Amino acid sequence: MSQQPLLLMVHSPLVGRATWRPVAELLRDRFEVDVPSLHGIAAGPGPYARRIADQVARPYYDEVVLVGHSGAGAYLPVIADTLGGRVIGAAFVDAQLPRPGLSDFDASPPDFREALTEMAVEGVLPPWDQWYPPEVTTELIPQAKQREAFLAELYPIALAYFEEPMPDTVLPSETQCLYLQLSEGYQEQADRAEALGWSTARLAADHLAVVTRPEPVAEFLSEFVLTLANQ
Repeated sequence: MSQQPLLLMVHSPLVGRATWRPVAELLRDRFEVDVPSLHGIAAGPGPYARRIADQVARPYYDEVVLVGHSGAGAYLPVIADTLGGRVIGAAFVDAQLPRPGLSDFDASPPDFREALTEMAVEGVLPPWDQWYPPEVTTELIPQAKQREAFLAELYPIALAYFEEPMPDTVLPSETQCLYLQLSEGYQEQADRAEALGWSTARLAADHLAVVTRPEPVAEFLSEFVLTLANQ
């Protein structure tokens, strides 16, 4: 490999770039890193997947490693497809796995659909933090400045975002994938990744440890990129 690849760090469309900022700052000492903003895409009408891919894709790099957190994981195949063969690796950090042809609701338990449908007003959901009691966000991000930066990027979400089926797109078979589980909520996703033969690691943390405990996440991703670079 003549040069190190670009790390494209994709945040969940429900939140903002502040999710990845602490990890990205650590990785920039060693790699080229980009954290594109998906702000507002999930607020309006679809199509969502192609708009997200077009927003993330960076055509001026020959080799790219995709990194997805939370709901962003499901979009990595369509982003890779948009990049046209430049993706050499994909890391899923407490993230949804690809679900070609399925919507978020299709791939989730029925009670998730019911809860969000009841919460929506005229097809619009409140910002993500308002889905839970106020103390939940405080517990996940105790540091006030970090929490304020995270909350400042949240916005209402269209219910249609969860109803849109993914394109029938998969990651190329030669793409190296790995999974890092941070929270109990992503146990099933991590187990599936491991069953697929992906390199899988588990950190006893929580879903927003990417904000509050960036060091082990950055180290995990750094080792992955260096492994790709040495092949």
